[in-house]
Amino acid sequence: MQDIINRFQVRIRFLLPSLPKIEKKAALYMLENMEQIKEMTLAEYSEASGCSEASVLRFCRKLGVDGYAELKELLLNGDPNENEAIKYQEVHPEDTMYEILQKVFYCNIQTLKDTLALVSDDYDAALAAISNAKRICFFCIGDAVVPCMLAQNKFMRLGMICTVDTDADMQLITAANLKPGDVAIAISYSGRTRSVVEAMKLAKKNGATTICITKMEKSPLIRYCQIKLFTATHDISAGKEIVARRIAEQAIMEALYLGLINKGKPQYYDNMCKTTSALEFNKIP
Repeated sequence: MQDIINRFQVRIRFLLPSLPKIEKKAALYMLENMEQIKEMTLAEYSEASGCSEASVLRFCRKLGVDGYAELKELLLNGDPNENEAIKYQEVHPEDTMYEILQKVFYCNIQTLKDTLALVSDDYDAALAAISNAKRICFFCIGDAVVPCMLAQNKFMRLGMICTVDTDADMQLITAANLKPGDVAIAISYSGRTRSVVEAMKLAKKNGATTICITKMEKSPLIRYCQIKLFTATHDISAGKEIVARRIAEQAIMEALYLGLINKGKPQYYDNMCKTTSALEFNKIP
């Protein structure tokens, strides 16, 4: 039942800015009293929220239900169309877009939960290494570029020297020039991308701290990484391309970024404030 409550709360917050004043009263009351509404009649809800029964019904329809009775039924018993088994099913041609969304979202949620179960002390070691790095170099190929570019954007806001190498030759050139005090981070789900593995081998040989984000199994990559952060994924795609793996990798990088702001050097927070202020130029008043 909590899922349906959460869904309504999200929908209400989305609708609030666009609602007429009277319906906004109905919405705010519902947002704050979701549990109590289960036992209230339409008349009681109308009186408690300070708006007419007609306004309550109009608001219910904007939430995607036919009326107050259906709203109460969903809050009491959940959505009968919500199939729990759908979480682990592959996407098929006959699926509706809603079913595909369910499968993708649940897959991502489960991936994050399972990845959280694999957390180890290596996260503290990764935060310490990154916080004290002279420079940070990411090594990646293909769609692994996405979490790397996100991390580069975040780390550079803190005033850190950070690069992302996606070209096989440039990866080896960069790795060959790393030194003690530098940090090399590889993101590779399989841990078997040739140029990435070789780059980390060179980085470790040259004294850089090596960190990988990869799936939890033996691979050539982890041999050359002192700090290992593991992800767990569920594959629901027709082409066997793990659609949720990048979500876990991005969440890991976001957590490290927040760790740097809150537990790293004081100048990181100051630099974040400066860059955030500078970026306001791109916002239209």
